[in-house]
Amino acid sequence: MPTVQAPVQLTVEHLLSAAKQLSPEELGEFTRQLAEWQRNRIHAKPSEISLRRLRADDKAGLIQATQARLPQADEQRLKQLSAKSERGTLTEKELEEYRALAQQAEQLDVKRTEALAELVKLSDKPVHAVMQEIGWEEAPFG
Repeated sequence: MPTVQAPVQLTVEHLLSAAKQLSPEELGEFTRQLAEWQRNRIHAKPSEISLRRLRADDKAGLIQATQARLPQADEQRLKQLSAKSERGTLTEKELEEYRALAQQAEQLDVKRTEALAELVKLSDKPVHAVMQEIGWEEAPFG
């Protein structure tokens, strides 16, 4: 691998100076790789470019979104109502509460899944690998 001297903070002039230090073969390879990089960047979808630019804070926010859950009390209540529903003993008021809590849980699952999908795009890894990295856990009612 070729080695060139370059300052810590590079300007266009520094990059050009470094390129001038390359042998003809190395310069040809550098030019080929730069052209390939430019083609990929030009043909990338806007969403792909914006995903590449995500900051660490954005990634942390996506990870946090994948971990969203109902509050513990609501989760417990949903379990109770689910059991009563299976027994067919829900009152009309409980049925309304059950539906509302189930809908909240479903909406959280959608947001969690969307955040996971964004992380998969960002990392360019298989979904199972990303799930393992972030400690994905199935939601109790997901």
